[in-house]
Amino acid sequence: MSKLIVITGATGMQGSGVIDALATNPDWRIRGLTRNTNSEKAKALVDRGIEMVAANLDDEDSLIKAFNGANAIFAVTDFYEPFAKGIGPENAMEIEYSRGVNVARAAAATTTLEYYFWSTLPAASGLTNGEAKVPHFDAKGAIDAYIKKDPVLNAKTVFLLTGFYASNFNYPPFTPIYSKPAGQYILPLPAKSSSYLPSLGSVDNIGITVSGLLQYPYPKSASSSEGGRYVHVTTGKYQIQEYFSKWAEIAGKGRLQVLSVPFEQFEALHGMWGTELGLMVKFWESAGPPRMWGTVEEGDVMIDSRELEGVKDRLISAEDVWKRADWSQF
Repeated sequence: MSKLIVITGATGMQGSGVIDALATNPDWRIRGLTRNTNSEKAKALVDRGIEMVAANLDDEDSLIKAFNGANAIFAVTDFYEPFAKGIGPENAMEIEYSRGVNVARAAAATTTLEYYFWSTLPAASGLTNGEAKVPHFDAKGAIDAYIKKDPVLNAKTVFLLTGFYASNFNYPPFTPIYSKPAGQYILPLPAKSSSYLPSLGSVDNIGITVSGLLQYPYPKSASSSEGGRYVHVTTGKYQIQEYFSKWAEIAGKGRLQVLSVPFEQFEALHGMWGTELGLMVKFWESAGPPRMWGTVEEGDVMIDSRELEGVKDRLISAEDVWKRADWSQF
């Protein structure tokens, strides 16, 4: 008899990727959660045979009902949805934290639960002793801490540390600009071009990792009773200049130069998005190898997704994503 996985944010990028990875697996039934089951994306999932249920991350009771009978849950929260409304990073952090706790509490109340997959990011402030504070990282880090305080839920949880999406070129702070006088593309960033960037590759790698872990559970030899069990979902670390130069080569755009600019200039170029994403880039510089995503908090354990059975041979690199894309209109 097949088991049930419930996926929050089923119509979003991460949730959709988990659905795609499991949709043809007869061992698992899929229930997707969304605020609006009448949206075109939700209807498209229903047409694929996915059960879609209305639930709101601000309403714990709706989550408890939606999680009923779940053997596995994939959970993700979205900092940027409230942040985009211009309420400021601190308020966006509070909203994301509240939602993350609601999901965790509802999961903890699910008696059938075996696996809780929580999509997260490094607790930047703690890992750099306050040197680099990144609101959309630290909000998820605070939710991590909440989960770890519940020994029953923590024992079922795998923390999925994600990195930089290969598709992020669509966002203006990471969109290279062509300089006609220089005859090349340029990308201003508030860090040294030799700093390292943690590449997620395709966002589908999150779903691939969940699928693999359901088939080959987190190795018991790597488990910790005191901290969290982490998987770094990644296809590798790149120097920033190397990463964007690879894109330019594959996209047929010739040369690209990453320009290291002061943080204040990056903020001036991109407004509040420049502040938030600039802090992330500064974190890359501050928490470079060997600390970047290679270590977490004391008591935690970390496995690289490239070492996991059922995952390592299926991961989609940034280069693979770029090769499949049409850059003619870029």
